[in-house]
Amino acid sequence: MARASPSNRRRAKSRIHASVYTDLKDVAGPRLPGSQKSGNLRLLPWLSGAALVCAIGYLIALATRDKFDDSDPAKKTLELTDQDIDPETTLVEKSLLRQGQIDARLAIALWPDIKKLSGEGLRLAQQALQENKVVPILEPLAKKWANDFDAGKAAAFVIWIVEDESQKGNAVELQLNGIPLGKYTIEPSRYAIIVVERSDLTSRLEIKGVSDSNGSIVFRAETATSEAETRHLSKGKSDFWQISVR
Repeated sequence: MARASPSNRRRAKSRIHASVYTDLKDVAGPRLPGSQKSGNLRLLPWLSGAALVCAIGYLIALATRDKFDDSDPAKKTLELTDQDIDPETTLVEKSLLRQGQIDARLAIALWPDIKKLSGEGLRLAQQALQENKVVPILEPLAKKWANDFDAGKAAAFVIWIVEDESQKGNAVELQLNGIPLGKYTIEPSRYAIIVVERSDLTSRLEIKGVSDSNGSIVFRAETATSEAETRHLSKGKSDFWQISVR
């Protein structure tokens, strides 16, 4: 078997070294001039600082959104008119009062009036309303409300919860004059709730965020002549509206 000459062995070794160097060069990439490399090194701290500032700004925006993000103050009142009356429910409530009975809607409506009571009378009235009952101490108040229904000063009104597909699954808790109405979700289509109100009273509605799975909550409602909306509510945060009868 012929042996390679020394000159051939030197040429082979040279080719092997060149091949290894070429592979490493390909992996490492082209060498940068010294000025470009130092420029990139100076750019890195600036980019890191900019990213940090953006991150801090985002966190501050989230933390302060509830303080500075407020809807139009004019949209904090729902106005109820004759166009919002539910005739069938109004007739039912009127009949109950004439029979000396109440349901949950009437109990919530009567609640602000019993604040004039005190001591044992207040305790008995509160207990009766929680059980949807008319006890002797509530009879004068029930009679007054029955007369107000007859005179057209009181009625059952429809309030529409506005639809919002983008907020599907978000939910709030509603309290009317401090009395829980329940949990209400924001749906892809609007739906109605019915409340009993009287023309000489202004009610206070609290809207509290309980589920913000699709981002912060903006709860909206409307009547025939008005509309209201909350500021952006995160879980546990509240906003307040007024409800008045015109």
